[in-house]
Amino acid sequence: MKKALLLGAGFSYDLGMPIASELTEIFLSVFSNKHANKRFVENLALKVPYGEDRPINKKALSLAVDMVVEYRGENYEELLSTIQNYSKRHDITQSDRDTFNYIFQVFYTVIHEILNLYQLTSYPKVYLKNAPCFKSLRALLSDSETWVFTLNHDMYFECLALDYKIPITYGDEHNISFPLDNKDTEKTVKLTYSIREKLYESSGFFQDEFGVNLVKLHGGLSELEYRDGSMLCNQSLSLSNGSPELMHDFIQVQSMAHYIGGQKVHSGRDRVITNADGELDIICQSMLTGGSKYSLTTNEKSGEEKLGLLSRKLNEVDELTIIGYGFGDKHVNYRLSNAMVLNERLKIIIVDAVAKPIPEILEQFNYDSRIIRSTCGAAPWMGYLEKHQKWDSEQMKILEGNARLREEVKDLVKMKFAAKA
Repeated sequence: MKKALLLGAGFSYDLGMPIASELTEIFLSVFSNKHANKRFVENLALKVPYGEDRPINKKALSLAVDMVVEYRGENYEELLSTIQNYSKRHDITQSDRDTFNYIFQVFYTVIHEILNLYQLTSYPKVYLKNAPCFKSLRALLSDSETWVFTLNHDMYFECLALDYKIPITYGDEHNISFPLDNKDTEKTVKLTYSIREKLYESSGFFQDEFGVNLVKLHGGLSELEYRDGSMLCNQSLSLSNGSPELMHDFIQVQSMAHYIGGQKVHSGRDRVITNADGELDIICQSMLTGGSKYSLTTNEKSGEEKLGLLSRKLNEVDELTIIGYGFGDKHVNYRLSNAMVLNERLKIIIVDAVAKPIPEILEQFNYDSRIIRSTCGAAPWMGYLEKHQKWDSEQMKILEGNARLREEVKDLVKMKFAAKA
């Protein structure tokens, strides 16, 4: 039986990463001080990100910050989407559109930094404690290759695969190195990469052999785009020391920089790094967030090769397990619905810790056991499958103790972010 996985935030919940409401809480707390917000707007108003002939303006900056302050929801992506949509309006000035686009990028950087801190903080406090609960990961996989499509930005699926000796690849066929910075070009960071337009035909993916082909549909903290997005760069997964080595490499990647006059050049979504010639270069963070991750039509197009892979593989597999996904992304939902029509043997298992009805987009396929639901977390479901449909009560007790740890991680992330701001 050919299997595939689609992973949402719920998969990484018991490993320490935040759900949307927790991330939103921290993001909103950054803008809780009225006087600090005023200084923030005044400082941004001095910037000229698009050149002197296309100035941004203070009024639009203030409006965007007010949107954040007045937001009462629990989904930061909803908020960012509203701000992003302002940058596309035709009934406002070019300066307003430029301003909203610029502050969206600023907010993007804040979200990215919060997630970085979560990754680094939760690993020693939660992942190392709870990883044994995920030891049955193989029970989710095919005997041959398994395609895993994740909507998460964290690295915990890779960590689990490495720690439990499961072969895993991003499909990368090439290698590239960058100096850590231009102060000492002898220290290098080694990455692997794929050519985006050749992703469909990559020989780096497993085929007819056991292993995981991992595709980060919404980018990731450790994935970077180089040369105008034509190259998808990742940390090497050929590691002998498991997740500790992967996390060490992650810190190295985050440390890549370039200095001018002894001062580190500031970076945002576009990371300023040093190239092999010791010169300033740009590599871009790949994380997708907000309301415009992908287009809404389902035809294959340049720049959406990862979605193309999702469509193609859903037409080939017999079983798709969806874990911890809230069905909030239309570009994913459309492809799920299409696959259920085109692939009559496809069955979907929906695993979520919160009891919910079958999503409307899949209701029409709820016959002949094509849709199966289970109300539990990722780890209990793996254990249930491995133990031939028996629940592991001891495992559940361990996971029930996560609430305190998660609060500790959240408080530490808040403190670390405040110290950096």
